[in-house]
Amino acid sequence: MGKFTRRQFITGAGAGMAAIAGLGLAGCAPQGKGGSAMATTGEGTTFADTIAWDGEYDVVVIGFGGAGAVSACYAADAGAKVLLVEKAPIGMEGGNTRFCGQIILSSDNKEAMVSYNKAMAGDFAVDEGLLDVYAEGLTRTHDMLRDFFGVPEENFLDWKYDSSAQPLIGMFAPEYPEFEGGEDLHVLTVSDNVCNSALWKTYRNKVMSMGDSIDVWYASPAVSLFQDPVSKAVIGVEIDKNGETVNVRAKNGVVMTMGGFENNPQMVEDFLGLTKSAPAGTLFNTGDGVKMAMGVGADLWHMEAFEGNCFALGGISFAVESGHHAKTFNDLRNLSGSIIVVGNGGERYLREDVYNRHGHVPSNGDWVSVKRPRNTWMVWDEAQNKAITEEYHGIPAEFADQVVSAGTLTELAETLGITPGKLEQTVADFNKMAADGYDPAFYRAAETMRAFSESGPYYAIEMIQAFLNTQGGARRNAAAEVVGTNGEPIPHLYSAGEFGGMTPYQYNGGGNMAECLIFGQLAGVNAAAEKDPLPALPMGVASEIVYTAGSGSHEVDPDLAQTVALGEGEYLGTSTLCMGNELGVKVKMDGGKIAAVEVVHQQETAGVGSKAIEALPAQIIEAQSTEVDAVAGATVTSTAIKDAVQKAIDQAK
Repeated sequence: MGKFTRRQFITGAGAGMAAIAGLGLAGCAPQGKGGSAMATTGEGTTFADTIAWDGEYDVVVIGFGGAGAVSACYAADAGAKVLLVEKAPIGMEGGNTRFCGQIILSSDNKEAMVSYNKAMAGDFAVDEGLLDVYAEGLTRTHDMLRDFFGVPEENFLDWKYDSSAQPLIGMFAPEYPEFEGGEDLHVLTVSDNVCNSALWKTYRNKVMSMGDSIDVWYASPAVSLFQDPVSKAVIGVEIDKNGETVNVRAKNGVVMTMGGFENNPQMVEDFLGLTKSAPAGTLFNTGDGVKMAMGVGADLWHMEAFEGNCFALGGISFAVESGHHAKTFNDLRNLSGSIIVVGNGGERYLREDVYNRHGHVPSNGDWVSVKRPRNTWMVWDEAQNKAITEEYHGIPAEFADQVVSAGTLTELAETLGITPGKLEQTVADFNKMAADGYDPAFYRAAETMRAFSESGPYYAIEMIQAFLNTQGGARRNAAAEVVGTNGEPIPHLYSAGEFGGMTPYQYNGGGNMAECLIFGQLAGVNAAAEKDPLPALPMGVASEIVYTAGSGSHEVDPDLAQTVALGEGEYLGTSTLCMGNELGVKVKMDGGKIAAVEVVHQQETAGVGSKAIEALPAQIIEAQSTEVDAVAGATVTSTAIKDAVQKAIDQAK
C-alpha cells in the first residue's frame, strides 16, 4: 500500500476516560512495545491499518517547551515509549518557558487557591473540575520539582516570605493582593535568580536523562493529526521531519503542548484585534496547534486572552521588524514628567505611570488588557528629553532614528498624521491637570505629571504591543483531555501549558508555569495509559437514496385557505406586509359590524411584533375600523394586521 497522507477527519462524540479522584489520572499501564503497527481488532480492518506509518510510539508529544518536557517525562515514567517533536532547531527549543522569569506558583492552601483563581476570572465562566485540579496541584509543585525533577531543596527560594532580593518577583505573590485567597499564594524559583532559564534547564535535563524512553526530533513541526472516523480517537501525527513527511502512529495518546499564536499576525488580528505587536518570548509560537485541533473538532476557548510584558503601558515595545523580539526600554516603564502616550487621534488612552500587571492596566475597578488604537506614540518635550538622556542615557541607539522631532506640537502632529488640533488640545489639557495635581481622565499620580513647555522642540516615538503569550487554544478538561465542540473529550488527545491555558481574564505571574507542570503530569500519565483497540471500519454499507433534487422542501408555508376553519359570518384575510412570510386573521362580522378579530397565523418577532398581535385586534373592534394607530415599536406587524383585517372585511361586502 502507498503512503496514506489524508488529513484528519472532523470529530464527533468521543468516549471519555475515567480519572483517579484528585489527580484525574487515567489508570492502566501502556501497551506492550514492539511488533507490527497494524491495529486490527480481529474482526476487521481499522482506520489505522489504512495508513502507511513510518514510526510507532506509545505517546507523541508535540512541542518541546516546559509543558512538553513535563508531559514526555511523566509519560516515560509511566512506561511509555515517547516521541517528543519540536518545531525549533536544536538550541532554540524551550518555547516561552525558556524566556520567562522562571517563577512558578505554589501554595499550602487548596481552598484559598480556588477562591483566588475564581476572583481573577471575574465573571468569566470557569471549569470547576479543572480549577479544583489546578488548585490542588499548586500544593504539590514544590514537591514535584524536588522529588521527580531532582531540584535540591537548598536551591528553592520562596518569594512570598522574602521578596527583598527581587521585589519585581515578590510583587507576584500575589499579583492581585486585593483578591480573597491571595495571602496563601507563593512564588517559587529553583535558583537564587530569575530570567536565567533555570527552570527550563531543569525540565530539559530530565528529558535528556530519559533518552532510553524519549526520542527528541528537532526542526520537525507537526502538520496534522490522524483521527479514527468511527471512534474519533486521535491515532497519530503527520510530521514534517526536516522536510520529509513522516507519519507516526501514537498507540495510546497524543499530547499537544504547542504554545499560543503570538507570532501569527493573522490570528493576532482576528482574535485580539491588534495589527502591531512583537513577542517577548519564543518566535516559534505560530498557532499551529489551534489549526490542528480545529481539524479534529476541538472546541476553542480564551482566544481573546493574552499577557503583555511586565512593565508599563500595557506591555509595550519599540517598533521592531516582523519576526523579531520585542524591545522594551525598562527605564521608561513608569512614565513620569512631561511625557504622555497618545493614539491616532492625539488623545491619551491609558494611565502612563502605573506599573501594570502582566500587561493589564486598571480600568473601572478591574485590570484589563489594553484596547489599543492602530498607532501609539510616546510624546515628550525638551525638558523630558534631557532627563531621558541624563538619567537613562537616551533612547537606545538602535531606535534613535525612529524618534520624530518638531519645533511645534502642530508640526509634530502633522508628521505623525494626527488630526490637526488634537495633540495640541491633549497637551493643553495635560498641562492643566499637572497644574491642578489631578487627572480626571485616568487618575495619573500628581507627582508624575509635569507640564509641557510652551516652546519646542517636541519629540515622539512609535510603540507597539509586546506579548508574553496568548492563552487561547483547545478547550481542556480536568484530566488534561482536549474537549470537542460537542462537549465531550476527543479520545486519546491531551494538552498542557499555554496551548489553551485556563486564564480567561486576569493572570498571576508564574501561573502558566504551574499549568505546564500540573497539567503536563496529567497529560503525560493519561496519554501513556493503555487504550481499547480501535473499532473495525464498517465496510460495504448499503445506501438507500431517498432525497435527491426535486424531492421537495422539508417544510412549506401552510395554505391558510385550506387549514383555517371558518364558521358562519367569519372571513379569512392574509397579508405579506409583515416581518414573517405571511400573517393571517379571522374576522367575524355581525350585522355589518366587526364582532371579533383573531390572528390565526403569524411568524412575527416575539416581544416586538407580538405587541401588535396582542393589542391591535381589540383596538380595531373598538374603532370598528382599521384606521387605528400602529402599536409603538411594532409598526410593520401593525400594518400587516390592518391590511389582513381590511381584506377580510372587504369579502363581507
